[in-house]
Amino acid sequence: MKTAAQSALALLLLLLVSPIPASAQGPLKVSVVLNFAADGGAAGFYHALERGYFRELGLDVTIEPSKGSADAITRTASQASDIGIGDISTLVEFASRRPEIAPKAVFILHNRSPQAVIALKSSGVAKLTDLHGRILGRGLADAPSRMFPALANIAGLDTSRIEIRQFNPQLRDTMLLTKQVDAVTGFDSTVLFNLKANGVAVEDATVIYYADNGLDVYGNAFLANPAFLQARPDAVKAFVRAAARGWRDAISDPEAAMISLGRHNTLAKLDIEAERLAWLGSHQIVTPATRKDGIGAYDRERLVQNIAQVGKAFGLTRIPELAEIYDDRFLPPREERIPLK
Repeated sequence: MKTAAQSALALLLLLLVSPIPASAQGPLKVSVVLNFAADGGAAGFYHALERGYFRELGLDVTIEPSKGSADAITRTASQASDIGIGDISTLVEFASRRPEIAPKAVFILHNRSPQAVIALKSSGVAKLTDLHGRILGRGLADAPSRMFPALANIAGLDTSRIEIRQFNPQLRDTMLLTKQVDAVTGFDSTVLFNLKANGVAVEDATVIYYADNGLDVYGNAFLANPAFLQARPDAVKAFVRAAARGWRDAISDPEAAMISLGRHNTLAKLDIEAERLAWLGSHQIVTPATRKDGIGAYDRERLVQNIAQVGKAFGLTRIPELAEIYDDRFLPPREERIPLK
């Protein structure tokens, strides 16, 4: 005979894996805004969508692109989207200024940040100080662009000696390709494979990682707007579980994930996007830490240090507490997150 404690535990486990109860209107509608475009860097979400992982858990998910992490975070904070995909560093800055509406991270996807300065090798830019006397291209709202001043502060760069040009991120790679700028800020996987799609080999580019130059922070995370988080924690849990499953499957089989992506971006060069996804998986998502503890695993001390580091680099007047930035209640069981390859 089961004890009362055993019965309670069984009920709790059932609730943790149960789908959202269907309403008379069908699955719960959940809007998601990406940190950028519908490309290989977002393939895990589209894979979860096409494989039916969201619907299995009672969610009807729609996915939209954005202009960058700052845009995605703003849209999530304003409740234009239920879930946003954004960079932890940009979230820290936003939460410092607008704590009452700031989204909260519920799953960290990038264990290592893809933020970097990227240049063609022919430019001669091989290290950060080589930017002195050069032209640097930056986006308007993407995380690497917003974090560059913090990187420059930490690395001791004299930004008065760098000509900085800002433009829409969609123009960034063209500006680099046509040598109108000497280097750009961006995610490694975004810039490298956009260049490759235009005939530039990955080996012909130099990648200078923020993480290797004093700004070793976590990268993109799943973010929930506070109203949605409070009203529907069950839906947040279901979203995280389904999306984490989609990402684990996608990085273990990029070609299968491209079938899913291709249904949502018919103009994508799927061979390039498969390489982009594989790069992201091996460089940012699957690390020694996540091989051991599962995709989405985080180290509390490291995250606290990240928050303090970002706060200092930005000169924030108020440093957010860890509880303002991250909520670990929604992490799926470890066995569901261990990389398949």
